[in-house]
Amino acid sequence: MEKQQWLQLLPFAIIALVMWRRWKSMSVARPLKTGRMWIAPAIYVLLVGAILWGMPPSLAGWELLAVGLIVGGVVGWQRARMMHLHLDETSGALMIRQSPAGLIMIVGLIVVRRFLIPTDAGGPAASGVHPALPLATDALIGFALGMLTAYALELWRRAKELRAA
Repeated sequence: MEKQQWLQLLPFAIIALVMWRRWKSMSVARPLKTGRMWIAPAIYVLLVGAILWGMPPSLAGWELLAVGLIVGGVVGWQRARMMHLHLDETSGALMIRQSPAGLIMIVGLIVVRRFLIPTDAGGPAASGVHPALPLATDALIGFALGMLTAYALELWRRAKELRAA
């Protein structure tokens, strides 16, 4: 195998290693700190804001960002519904355990993303960047923002409901 082929496989090897470790630790429940659940979405909102300010999308980019936001919201909400939440009897702490279906869904999204975004940089664009790449990036930015936000909101809602019961 050539060096270029190895470099293309490296991200997949890293993703496979991370997913394998997550799969092994799936049966272990960990505490869910609802007071900190807003941090990741807030950081991502700031990051997305900076990206959009620095490189404003075209009209089609805004549309794809909105579609990505909606689809990501649905995926994040569904993923959060797949998580196993319970109260620990001894400490009373709220515990969360990863769902196998949720992890399989994330792996599926990685595979879909791999085949949706063109990897051929030798397109008709003068800069060497495929013309669909900025639009795909806008859609994926919206998707990630929607997924992170909906995931956190749904987990927070479920945790609040569980504590109230």
